[in-house]
Amino acid sequence: MVPTGRYLTGCLLLAMGIVVSSGFPEAQAQKPKKPPEKNSALSREGSNPVIEMVGVDPEKRRSAAASARIIDKLIKQDLEKHKIEINAPATDEQFVRRAYLTIAGTIPMSSQAEAFCRRKSEDKHQVLVDQLLGSPAHASHEYNSWADTLRLVDSPGGNNILIPYQEWVKESLRSNKPYDQFVREMLTAEGHVWENPAAGYALRDTGMPLDNLNNTVRIFLGTQIGCAQCHNHPFDRWTQKEFYQLAAFTAGADYRRSANKELNVMMSEKTPKQIPAGGWFYQDIGFDSVEGRTARTMFQANRFDFWQNDKGQLKFPKEYEYKDAKPGEVVTPKVIFGKMPDLKGTTRREAFAKWVADDENPRFARTIANRLWKRAFGRGLIEPVDDMKDDTVASNPELMQFLEEEMKRLDYNLREFMRIIYYTDAFQRQATYADLSPDQPYHFQGPVLRRMTAEQVWDSLLTLSVERPVYSFEFTEQFSKAINLNEVKGTEDILKHVQAFRDYQTLVTEERKKVQYKGQELLPASELKQPLPDGHFLRQYGQSNREQIDDSNTEGTVPQLLAMFNGPVTHMMLEPDSVIYKRIVVKKKQEEQVDAMFWSLLSRPPTKAEREIALTEMKEKGPPGYGNVIWALLNTREFLFVQ
Repeated sequence: MVPTGRYLTGCLLLAMGIVVSSGFPEAQAQKPKKPPEKNSALSREGSNPVIEMVGVDPEKRRSAAASARIIDKLIKQDLEKHKIEINAPATDEQFVRRAYLTIAGTIPMSSQAEAFCRRKSEDKHQVLVDQLLGSPAHASHEYNSWADTLRLVDSPGGNNILIPYQEWVKESLRSNKPYDQFVREMLTAEGHVWENPAAGYALRDTGMPLDNLNNTVRIFLGTQIGCAQCHNHPFDRWTQKEFYQLAAFTAGADYRRSANKELNVMMSEKTPKQIPAGGWFYQDIGFDSVEGRTARTMFQANRFDFWQNDKGQLKFPKEYEYKDAKPGEVVTPKVIFGKMPDLKGTTRREAFAKWVADDENPRFARTIANRLWKRAFGRGLIEPVDDMKDDTVASNPELMQFLEEEMKRLDYNLREFMRIIYYTDAFQRQATYADLSPDQPYHFQGPVLRRMTAEQVWDSLLTLSVERPVYSFEFTEQFSKAINLNEVKGTEDILKHVQAFRDYQTLVTEERKKVQYKGQELLPASELKQPLPDGHFLRQYGQSNREQIDDSNTEGTVPQLLAMFNGPVTHMMLEPDSVIYKRIVVKKKQEEQVDAMFWSLLSRPPTKAEREIALTEMKEKGPPGYGNVIWALLNTREFLFVQ
């Protein structure tokens, strides 16, 4: 548990001398005199609320609760075996904040936190879990995790535009698509990304099929075989021959030029030639013109699509030096563990996808169950989650086995699986905040204390600023129609598509301008550019550049302090249209205003000592004192950590 009371009081005392705002309301201020403008970035309402009531099948709730009790029993037995005392139950204030951050990726609004804490029903924890799992915020939060794992970017290498792929991932999460289907669709998809969005998985690693194979096994099977691409693995049993045998399943994959011959000429990087029926080529427009740059973007995106040619065969490299195969020899497909899939009546890639996402694969269900357990508790039963070996043993083998069986029983319904985890008493216990070494087994006497991810910090600040965040900002249908040049014929047709694509870009730009504050788009992290530039708040707080799998970090840095101290994200909360401003300004008494600050930022009321310090600051400093109190609370460990 993060210490409060005396600890926070010290933080406030240190921070009170720093003025961050001169425009916060006077102590007796009432409602804002001027209503927020309808197009204000802070007051704009999105199409979806953060949390909405959802109906859950009573049988699903009973089943989840029964499975949760088994998990708690297995944890209790393991703790007794290792003579470890279980953590005390979390307070309502701790639980509501943890549940929102873990399931929805943001802190609760003050009204949501207070309402939960006032509720007396015995099943209020389960009701809250159900509400959060059914919310748009949950799908957004899950997308942020998968974006880090799948290395989702808008334009890898600047050539492929993968926005439809990102939208497909989001929709798969929103619709709760079965996980095995989700994986198989990515591993078998062919075509342009706007025709078959799941093809974006392969196009993310355009021209690097062996790297894509390594990433696939690491992400979905929790196993690292990359070293065996060049030589026998020095720390595991994988040989280079085994790597190539597995790679033979996906051999023949190609990034095919467009079937439109006329378009291929126009897309050529060589000296342009005369084109029949129009005689126009995109170099004539000029790359310095807007039309020329748009055309080049479209041509590069249309240059190739992804397809599987089963006639293609993989051969061992010329420099192959082991005695178990010959250089240049054709490789026969073979899996590295589990049951060999039947190749009759199917493509090699389809057989590979079936092997990966199959109940009989010993590491498929285990890997995703372990990943989701870590999202809930801050640590996996197996660590690292992507480096399993034959002799790897989970910290609680019986629990790991049960989670695998539950994943299969639920037919890879991730939402129902997570419902079980969040229903457990273990998830409702106080956090463990002792430092744990990476190789130290943890037995889950409670969740592990950890800092918010960059996306959780950003989305929490957004909750303090914007009433109803917008959860969809890509106009995929317009994008797909405009960029698809497969059927174009001649100059006039191409120019129509160029104009349509520019119209799409203008539409997105104008819509995004409506949610900007001092150049920052006030959108959930899932709806921002992927990845963001280095200087953005999210990158400063550890969002990855999406080059490596799960490469985000939660380490503290000086730029983070500066961004929180005097960046636009902090200042936007002090604007009259912001959520926290309106929560505070309607309170008539300063004591109530202090309470509103604490409930808004820390999801709890202040202690007596904290209230006195805050009141003293507000009375002595006037309007700047309000900003000082808010800034002090923002910079406590209690705000930044998931307890």
